[in-house]
Amino acid sequence: MTKSNYNKKVQTKMWKTISTIAILLSATAFVSSSASINSSSISVLAAPSNGSSSSGNQVMTLAHTLVQNLTRTNLAVTLPLTRGYVNGFEVFYLSTEASDKGLADHLTNFTHSRVSYTPALKNTPPQSLGNIYVFGNGIKGSGPLGFQSNVADSQPGDPAYSPLWRINNVAWKQGVSPQELKSEPEILSAQKSGELTVTPSDVVVNCPFVQWHGGSLKERSDKTLTDLSAYGGGQVLNIDTKKMEVTFVGHRGFAPDGSTIYYIATDASVKKVADALGVTFVNKTGAALLSGASSDLYVFTNGIKGTGPMGFQASIASSNVGDTGYSPLWRLQATTWKDPSHPEFLTSLTQITSAAQAGKLSTNVAGVVVNCPFVEVRV
Repeated sequence: MTKSNYNKKVQTKMWKTISTIAILLSATAFVSSSASINSSSISVLAAPSNGSSSSGNQVMTLAHTLVQNLTRTNLAVTLPLTRGYVNGFEVFYLSTEASDKGLADHLTNFTHSRVSYTPALKNTPPQSLGNIYVFGNGIKGSGPLGFQSNVADSQPGDPAYSPLWRINNVAWKQGVSPQELKSEPEILSAQKSGELTVTPSDVVVNCPFVQWHGGSLKERSDKTLTDLSAYGGGQVLNIDTKKMEVTFVGHRGFAPDGSTIYYIATDASVKKVADALGVTFVNKTGAALLSGASSDLYVFTNGIKGTGPMGFQASIASSNVGDTGYSPLWRLQATTWKDPSHPEFLTSLTQITSAAQAGKLSTNVAGVVVNCPFVEVRV
């Protein structure tokens, strides 16, 4: 090698090193400025298009690529488990929403975790529902009404399984000695023999299973969460049936008005999507795609890099807990910039509508329903 070539090689290596240091210094400065956020509340502001930024949210240009930088994009969210039975075996599930306000309030007190009143669940098509049996008398136990644990008709992997349960109220008749029942066939047999009554209701609850006989939701191999953690690969950090709790990854997104929400993912109606996320495949919820039981979640397929499901900016929901139209069943709207080299950082439903009307982006129903309950986060 000639001396001239050697000097060029050294200079090239030096410039690469300087560039790397500069990038690291910029990143360090950004993290330091983000750390000044008030930990008692999180406010989300869209980064202005002129390149300025608000605390905690930035759109940075690096190597000609727009990158959305948000703080607290992933949080560990611990939720209580409830014990039940399927086919004689113990199962453990969440209670996240109920179509009846009285029941939602009761379950909130019972679990010590928010169970959202969600009237839209009453619009769930019958073919998307499973059956769960709730005991209103009989043997004292850990069930929601103070008696034995609930019994469901199926678990993940069964064709009949759905996290959306139609409540059936079970009552032992007077003069009958109650016993603990652990399967739907046992309940129906006792009903047929006149020992108890089963009264179907129109109340629907969202109770995704976390652990069941022979399986559970996928736990992440890398359980250290950062603002750059990958979206998929499993949604659970830990399942503890002794403490009766499960820790999920809480994903940051935006409510219609631009405020921050966090949600978890438990199941999807398309197997490819379920496998990518690391959640349960539930074919039955697909029937809710175009029903009033589902709502829109705008997922970006290109544009600004970020921590959304597709690797771009965070998703935007069309409703929030408390809204009449809110549902944990999200109908994914693939949101695509027509010119991905000139995207904008959007945080609200109004901004999406305006951009679509201006011909800057398009939205298309992706043909999948994902169960993503919004969770209450205290920071």
